[in-house]
Formats: sequence, C-alpha cells, structure tokens
Amino acid sequence: MRLRWAVGSAPLMARHPDLDFQVLDDAWFADALEADLPLFDDWAARLVMGEDPLPPGVLDAQGQLLGKHFEALIAAWLDASPHFRLRAHGVQLQQDRQTVGELDFLVDDLRRGRTLHIEVASKFYLAAEDGSAWENWIGPSGRHDTLRTKMDKLVDQLAASRLAPARNFMAEHRIPTPQPVLLMKGWFFHHHSRLHRHTAPRWAHPGYNAGWWCRPEEAHEVMGSDHVRILPLPKGRWLGRFHPVAGDPPLHWSRVEAVLADHFSRTRRALMCAVVIEGDGGWEELSRGFVVHPDWPNLRR
Repeated sequence: MRLRWAVGSAPLMARHPDLDFQVLDDAWFADALEADLPLFDDWAARLVMGEDPLPPGVLDAQGQLLGKHFEALIAAWLDASPHFRLRAHGVQLQQDRQTVGELDFLVDDLRRGRTLHIEVASKFYLAAEDGSAWENWIGPSGRHDTLRTKMDKLVDQLAASRLAPARNFMAEHRIPTPQPVLLMKGWFFHHHSRLHRHTAPRWAHPGYNAGWWCRPEEAHEVMGSDHVRILPLPKGRWLGRFHPVAGDPPLHWSRVEAVLADHFSRTRRALMCAVVIEGDGGWEELSRGFVVHPDWPNLRR
C-alpha cells in the first residue's frame, strides 16, 4: 500500500554537518516496518475490501501540498502503530504572540524506550549542474527551492524543541525531553546525460532514489524506445514506486511530444514520467524522471 512504499523508500540525506541530529536510516525503517507488518497487512486487506482504514482524506493527495500529504501518512502510521505513542502533532510554538516554530511530531518510541522529536520532509531536487554543492540542487518549481535552503531550514526546525515555548509545552503535557531526528524521503534527479556518471549531493544517503531529468526537446533521448511505455505521474503518485492501477494509460514514445506540448501550453510545472515495461505481472517501472519547462530553473513563482 502507498504508506508502506512512501515510508520504506530510501532516505534522501545521511546527515547535516552543522547539527548533531540523527537521520532515520535504512536499519531504523527496516526494523520499524517489519514490526508493523501486521498493521500494514490489515490495512491492505481492508483496502482490497473497499474500506478506507485511515482517517478521511489521508490517502487522497488532491488539493494537498505533497509535503503535507506525506506528513498525514506518517501521522496515520504513528497514531495506529502499537510500537509508538503519538504525543503531539503540528505543535505551534508561540512567544510574545508570535509564532517562533513548529514541532511536526513528538513521539514515544516504545520499543526503544525514548521520546523523539521528528521533523518530516518529502523533497525532490534536480541537479542544475553536476556537483555536490547543495546550491546546485533545485526543486522542479525553480530556484526559490534548493537543497541548501531546505537543509538549513531543517536545522532550525530540529532545534525548535529546545526553545522555551517547546519546553513549556512538554512540561505541561509531561513529555520527556526528546531526541531530535529527521525523517526525509524523496528523490534526486540527474540530467539524463549524466545519470550513470553523476556526482551525488554532499552528505546524501548512499542508497538514495535516483532519477533523470530532461528538457522537452530531449525527451526522445530518454523515452524513445519501442520496448517501453511512458506514464505521466500526477503529484499524488510521486511518493512511492510505481504500481499500476485501473485506468493507467501507458503511452508509446511517439505520443510523448504531443503530451508535453499540451502540458507546457497550460502550465510551467515540471511533468514527472515513469518509464515502464510490460512484465509477467503487468507494467513495471524501469526509471522515472522530470521533463522540465524550457525556462527551468529560472522560473518565477
């Protein structure tokens, strides 16, 4: 199910050099997901029966920012898991009638006997130039969103549990002093010409999810094969690996040019596409990437 894929995919970053906080890694996820397999199996079975085992709207990303959708999925898991106690979610920190921060999650990790302050993020960054500097890694919407600005913002977010309003909140609710940890998922995308000889971002997780990006006139170089099909992915399907659903319309590469022309006539937003091949079990993903607007990364909000 989508939650398991979203949470179980590879972490994006391994660390940040300027703050000593833990990034939840493969071992943590493997252990946590294995412990909660009965929960996920129950949810999957109920979904097959036409039931929605999660709170209303959690599985539907329509109208949500992707980060908020990811956060809602994590909240549903932590709240339902027998191995965590969700103490607080989305705590607004106020000081002198000003908002000075927010805590994504305060959670008791019951199996390990500790309390965590978890900040979550789901991000997608493209290498505008080949290099490890965080400034080179830019979001599909343009230069206002870079890996540098996001990681520096996360430093402040993870330090927020040390602020006086946070300490007051935890004292009032009898929550022990938490350990700050980062839960960050997503993908890094390299220009298609450098996908197999690229430079990783500084401090990136060694097993990060890697994809390609190209401009519209380069799309045939990535997707121009009679052996594959192309499937544009709406934002709600960016979080996990591709799984075919009823109504998926895989396209022959000869139709991609018309699809891209129509897309960019209506919007400047990048289009994520999965390259799929038909196997014994149906369509299987070979790769994914973004086709960006010709003006990327110099797009205005």
